[in-house]
Amino acid sequence: MITKEQVISIGTLAKPFGTQGAILCRTTNNRWQGGDFIVLSIDNILVPFRVNDYHGHGQDLVFELKDIDTEAKARTLTGREAFMLRADITEEEDEMLWTDFVGYTVIDTDQGELGTITDMDDSTENILATLSLNSKLAQRASTLNSMIPLHEDFIQSIDENQRVLTITLPYQL
Repeated sequence: MITKEQVISIGTLAKPFGTQGAILCRTTNNRWQGGDFIVLSIDNILVPFRVNDYHGHGQDLVFELKDIDTEAKARTLTGREAFMLRADITEEEDEMLWTDFVGYTVIDTDQGELGTITDMDDSTENILATLSLNSKLAQRASTLNSMIPLHEDFIQSIDENQRVLTITLPYQL
């Protein structure tokens, strides 16, 4: 069985690409450099699919998967989060990207648990994480989500196994 610790998200399968079963993957990072499998989250189970072929399409990827040979079969996979196996990452690619923190729990050294990262905006020098706030903060802030800056100076520790990011924010939420 494949576990979350064994994979890294590469994006979401968006739509069939043509009529022969190819499918477009909207990528969230540039980690994919090839591999024998992509892994899809289906009913919260990580399921591997053999990659017959792939090619770039702008910033996205188009996958041809074994046994997915019609548009109808490809359509059943749309909306699924796509992952690659960590074992497929070469040493020079093995640095964390900001988008790898999606799904991490954020703990502030002063305020305690803030919430879970649901999205990252790394399109500018100022990296912003969208948090789904924990229930106490959400009640106090009157909102379910909040954006916080992530800067290397704020990060105290990263626990990849527990998927926890410990930070010290310069302000209170």
